[in-house]
Amino acid sequence: MTGTLPDPAASDAEFTPERLNAMSMDERVSEPMRVFSSRRHDDGAAHVTWWLWRTQERDRLTPLKPSQGSVFFLDCGRGAFAVTADHVYDGFLEDRDEHRIRSCQIGNVAFDDPEDRLIARGKHLGIDIATFRVTPEEIAATGKRIVEGTDGAWPAPPNDGEAVFFGGFPGGERIPLAAHEISFGLHSAMVPLTSHTDYQLCCQLDRDSRVDVRGLGLPAEGYDLGGVSGGPMLQPVYRDGIWGWRLVGVLSEAVAAGQF
Repeated sequence: MTGTLPDPAASDAEFTPERLNAMSMDERVSEPMRVFSSRRHDDGAAHVTWWLWRTQERDRLTPLKPSQGSVFFLDCGRGAFAVTADHVYDGFLEDRDEHRIRSCQIGNVAFDDPEDRLIARGKHLGIDIATFRVTPEEIAATGKRIVEGTDGAWPAPPNDGEAVFFGGFPGGERIPLAAHEISFGLHSAMVPLTSHTDYQLCCQLDRDSRVDVRGLGLPAEGYDLGGVSGGPMLQPVYRDGIWGWRLVGVLSEAVAAGQF
């Protein structure tokens, strides 16, 4: 006996923007909506990975200390490159100056000599973004998808109140499994844009309206998001019955008020 599995993309097409905007809270927590939301989270998460480096004291063989941020790949029509937050790169440089870098990787792929790979950083412009050269083979080896950008003028940001996705790898979810084996935990969310300027997008995390789409439980109050910096902020886009994404920002910081 043979059969065919349902096409997730076909079922996602049923959740049009008009239908989503008209949903009651009860509909938003229904099982079909949870399944749809889980697929969208998985799809967004396919675009982000971790940047991990491990250090050791210069003058003695101390245990390796891991540090991390998040990173994604972007192609604006001239070849893909890696993107992270500039302060993540600053953290790497500080560790390099004060300790010995014993390993450096993006996902499970070696990321040697980040300084030589650097394309540009926005620190002098007050923009918390740094970009790096990577090869198509390295990107393919991470198993991650490339965010498709635009060449030329960047599109306008979302309107306040429109939903955006963010994802990254908090350091608190890093679990050592063996001497050279680590498990990383992804944190992702879809939240409405609260406000924006020419340089910053802010999202207020509203505890009362959160929905646990994966059934794993919601993060505790005060959950430490350190490590998600450098991940992408994506806006869902619906065209011709297909949901996709467009890049709207790079995760930079989380503050006590719960904003990005």
